[in-house]
This record gives sequence, structure tokens and C-alpha cells, in this order.
Amino acid sequence: MLNNGDIFITKLDGNFFGAFRIIKTKGKFGFSDDEFFLITITSFIDIKKPKITDIRLTQPLIESRFHFNNQPNINIYSGTLIEKKFEYLGNIPLTEEEEKLNIKIGNGTDGGYPLCGAIQKDFGFQAFLEWRWKNENELVLAEHEEQNKRSEELGRNIVMKPKVMMDDNQFWDIISLFNWSEVDDNKTVEPAIKHLSKLKIADIKQFQENLTYKLYCLDTKDHAKNIRDGSYNEADDYVSVDFFLYARCKAVANGKIFYESVLKDPTKMPKDEDFEVLLSVSETAYELKTKKELTYSTGCNYETYSNKEGWK
Repeated sequence: MLNNGDIFITKLDGNFFGAFRIIKTKGKFGFSDDEFFLITITSFIDIKKPKITDIRLTQPLIESRFHFNNQPNINIYSGTLIEKKFEYLGNIPLTEEEEKLNIKIGNGTDGGYPLCGAIQKDFGFQAFLEWRWKNENELVLAEHEEQNKRSEELGRNIVMKPKVMMDDNQFWDIISLFNWSEVDDNKTVEPAIKHLSKLKIADIKQFQENLTYKLYCLDTKDHAKNIRDGSYNEADDYVSVDFFLYARCKAVANGKIFYESVLKDPTKMPKDEDFEVLLSVSETAYELKTKKELTYSTGCNYETYSNKEGWK
């Protein structure tokens, strides 16, 4: 049985060890029969396993790499047999402030925390990424730049063809389940995730196939010119590849009528708006259904520059 304050050791890349701490157990949501946990990945990282007296075990990992904004890594996860998958170290009782935290879905600043799916075998890897960001920053940035170049080149040279997609009407019915009365994006997509997780595994993959294809169709130079901040610039052949993708997500999330109007008229693209969470709907639904990570590869690629015809 897991208890609040339990600490487990993780094996990270680079021969490092990390640790995570259970903040709350026995969380339940209406869209799943699973138990959920509020967990913090700690700031501990070392080549030796920690001792229970190490102060870093009580400190959440602060993430600052790339788009992260110095936020503590405290998230909600589903999972079973944590005590059998990871090495138990001991228990550090919660502080008064930690006792007040709840298993509530949110954005980390509104009293709730992001829902991050199932606990995987590489759990805690963020600690190593942050270590590299602080200690090997130039190398990390160079690797990131090289990866972006390869992605762009790949997208410009491979012919994309979608596999079996979910029926379009069914796809848009699921999109229409988004609850736009919620301020937090994670909460907005909850009803759709709940519905999708109750369908067949093949349906989840076909939903992802349809979503990817729709994002792929919007991946054109003309659409990239119309997202305002980060728009495609002819002078230096540059666009914010990530923000353009997230803007396309917003176009799909806004529903069938809006999407089709944007597809025909690129000037109607969402301006300075994004909806990145759309990319994780299928993955989260799959993890809730199977307790495993989705490893499905779609026939098309939604990354920017994948639609080579759209960038001619």
C-alpha cells in the first residue's frame, strides 16, 4: 500500500539516479475506474542512490528548459504496482502546505495539476533533462537545432499518406465534446478523453490518424503566414514551428465549420492562439484504457514542414 510521503528511486540516463515522492494517493475521476496519484519528481539527481536524509528529496524539481517557466514538477498520474516497478527508499511526512494539495486537474497555478497519463518505466527522466540543461546547455541547444533541421528536411522529402481514419462525423462529434466553459485547456478536453477511452483501441488510433491528417492539411506556407506572432517570414524563411503547430491545433479544436473555413481561407487562421493539449488527447485516452503508452505511428506527420506541397 502506498502512503503520502513515500519516496521511490528511479534509474536515469547517464548512470544517474533520481527520485519521486507521492504527495497524495487514492484519487478518482469520473471518466476512469483507475486510481490516480499526485506525484512530484524531486530535485535529487546523483550518481549514487539517495539517503532518506537528503534535503533534495523534499524539493520538487523546478523545470526551466526551453518553454518551461520555472514551474515545479507536480503532476497527476495513473498507474499500478508503483512499489514493484521502482525501488522504495522511505517516507518523509508531508508538510502542512503539502497536506493542502489535492488531486485536482488544473494547470499548476489554479489549485489543480496537469493529468499526465500512466506512469512509465522511465518515470522521472525530467530530472536528467534539467541536469543537462544546466550543465550541457550549449550541447543541448545544438542537438535541438539539429533535430529541428532534420525534422524540416524529413517533412520536405517524404510523401505522406494517411492510414485508416475515423469517420469524419464521429471525429467531429468527439471534438464537439470539448467543454469551453473551462478556463484550463486540460479540463476542456476531459469529456472527449473520457468518451474516447471507452471506445476500441482501433478507434483511438483512427482518431489520432484523422487528427494528424487535418493538422497536416493546414501545414502550408499560406497558413503559416497568418498566425500573427511567429508567422512565416519570407525574408529569412523562418516560422515558429512549434507555435504554428499549436495554432493549427486551435483551428481543429474550434470545430468542423471553423476548420473547413480556415482550410479554404488561410487568413482565418487563429491569431496568437494555441491549443497544444489537443496533441495528447489520443495518448491520454489510450493510457487510461490500457495502462500503457501509445506507440502508434500515423501515416502523415503533423510537424511543421511535413506537407511539402503546402510549402512550395
